[in-house]
Amino acid sequence: MMVSKCQRQSVKEIRAMPIEEVAMKMGIEVGRHKALCPFHQDRHPSLHFDIKRNRYKCFSCGASGNVIDLVMRYMNISFKDAVEWMTNGSIQFVEPKPQQTSYDKEKKVDVSVDTDYLNTLIKNPIINSEAAHFLYDERKIDSRIVKWCGISSISQPTPCWRWGKAFYDAPSLLIPYRDVDGKLLSVQGRYMGKEDKPRFRFPRGCQVGMYNKPVIRRLKPGDELWISEGPSDCWALLSAGHKAVAIPSATSLTKADISLLREGLPEGVSLHMYPDNDEPGMKLFEDLKRWFPQLKGHVLPEGCKDFGEFYKLCRSFQG
Repeated sequence: MMVSKCQRQSVKEIRAMPIEEVAMKMGIEVGRHKALCPFHQDRHPSLHFDIKRNRYKCFSCGASGNVIDLVMRYMNISFKDAVEWMTNGSIQFVEPKPQQTSYDKEKKVDVSVDTDYLNTLIKNPIINSEAAHFLYDERKIDSRIVKWCGISSISQPTPCWRWGKAFYDAPSLLIPYRDVDGKLLSVQGRYMGKEDKPRFRFPRGCQVGMYNKPVIRRLKPGDELWISEGPSDCWALLSAGHKAVAIPSATSLTKADISLLREGLPEGVSLHMYPDNDEPGMKLFEDLKRWFPQLKGHVLPEGCKDFGEFYKLCRSFQG
């Protein structure tokens, strides 16, 4: 049975339901038009609500859409079930065919990242004063690791594609994501300022997966490969002398990443991880353990929330 004209009008009204109220009804804690994104391992509120347009967008993983899309994605249900849930069953559909939503369209759109332009941003890396303080003074990262990873920085808001409007806020680190052969996939911005802005940003269309893939080519039989939750901890592991990659969430892994870690490593390479000392950190470890049963977990000292803090503690003892 086709959706009636009356039902179409009702769906239009449903799309106008305040998105923050619907989010809170589902259990998402909203504050100042932001929330922890439920679609990736989020530690700082990356999910933003545009109450004028009644839409949501995560500036870290890229999830976005209208209020019905949010319900569909959060509850993992169909358009029909989402509408019925939002109206307490007062609107019911017998669908002849699935109705395409903005979320469906978004998944099908092929948005190419302008890597040629992004290469111009990181071709000659610059470490400004904010970046130097963040990397060397606060995080104690080895300058050789900064060079190996090709980290750069910006002092002015910068577009993520040529002729585009400003996308990366300033001051920010520019963090290149590359494939195993060093080909640029995308560039992540890491905001270092004090204003209330998204901390991490990827250009739309990115599917970069694991961070620091080029280190895979440096593995030898019997080596240890360490997994961290983000680039900062990955830099700390590298600075401590480990070969390391970063996996922000199990859902961010591509099929190629999973295949690489299962079948593409030299013989005898073992996987290791210091899970962050919090619930998201332990969940990530458990999720990865399902993919990679050989993954060995290690316990951080009490008082250290992640390997970055453990590394800084060790450096302080060394003077």
